[in-house]
Amino acid sequence: MTIHTKGRPVLLTSKRFALRSLKPTDASERWISWLKDPEVMGPLNAPIRKWTAQELMAHIGSADNDNRYLIGLFDLASKLQIGFYMVDVDQFHRRATFNVVIGDRSWWGKSVVNETRAALLDEFFNNRGVEKASGTPLARNFPAVFNYKAQGWRHEGTFRRQCLSVTDGSRLDQYQFGLTRDEWRAIRLEDAQ
Repeated sequence: MTIHTKGRPVLLTSKRFALRSLKPTDASERWISWLKDPEVMGPLNAPIRKWTAQELMAHIGSADNDNRYLIGLFDLASKLQIGFYMVDVDQFHRRATFNVVIGDRSWWGKSVVNETRAALLDEFFNNRGVEKASGTPLARNFPAVFNYKAQGWRHEGTFRRQCLSVTDGSRLDQYQFGLTRDEWRAIRLEDAQ
């Protein structure tokens, strides 16, 4: 197993959550259960995975905290991991693509994503040199689309019939949302008033 430790790990808190770069030792049966859950993986159009702990550890170890981050999302009260972010950074273009999985379904619909993504946007825009953030949810992933719009991201385009469905092979539309550092700072300033 290759473990990359090139970059500076993320360590943040929001009102209800801790966010930190994951280590291979964070692999758990809880996380493995999310990968097998069609309700968790379906909106992402990700295949059901029956990974072993070693396979999950290798996946976590592939993040280098420079070009790829795997950031765990932990409930401050219970200390349990409830999900994770994968953030891919293009250093040359100073652009980051954000993906999130809330694996613990008891947290769905409780404003987890926008609370925690706000903390990550602050970190990546203010401290890690990112100037543009992107997200590419499937058009049918209504909760993700709602969250992007509610947080002030701009719908930049629709990739028609972009992906094949992992369940039935049909073609699926995918949206592109974007947010620049200046737009985010304006949103934060407006929220502070």
